Amino acid sequence: MKIARNVMALLLLALTIQGCQTNNGDRNANAESGIAGKELVLRGQVSVPLPETYERVLLDEHAMIITGADYSVVYRWVDQKEVEFIGSDKSPYHFFSSVFNHPTSNEEKRFLEGLTDEVRQPSSPSNLEFYYFNNGSGRQLYILSNSLSFVVEITYKGYGEMYINRVITHSALK
Repeated sequence: MKIARNVMALLLLALTIQGCQTNNGDRNANAESGIAGKELVLRGQVSVPLPETYERVLLDEHAMIITGADYSVVYRWVDQKEVEFIGSDKSPYHFFSSVFNHPTSNEEKRFLEGLTDEVRQPSSPSNLEFYYFNNGSGRQLYILSNSLSFVVEITYKGYGEMYINRVITHSALK
């Protein structure tokens, strides 16, 4: 029984790692490292810059958590199943685009009711759409693209203005 549990744990870890790829050469990179290729590739399709320094990386089936001395970043991908669980039959892109621009359904309106701050949409040099807002102790950012089957949700707790700006500036489709 113990061997079966160990095999299952290894399989789960392998599947989780397959969903995320990292290119990490220097754990203590400086602020320019996002430009130099220190990136996190989510589900093999969206590249975002890694935080400058970090202490720990935790993987889950639908999320990745990176922690540092005075911050934490949670990267989550919201897929079709989760949007259907919310109660919508729209694609993840169309659901969140509607939520942030012109909410029409009750599910979309309820999503916005939980926000404590105005949603901002900065211009981006890439073909990705970004929406972010303050969530009390940090910022929450959504990355959308009509060509993706999921939406990336990044929750940054700590002083995150500089990191969020790097994500907006340096993220791209792979």
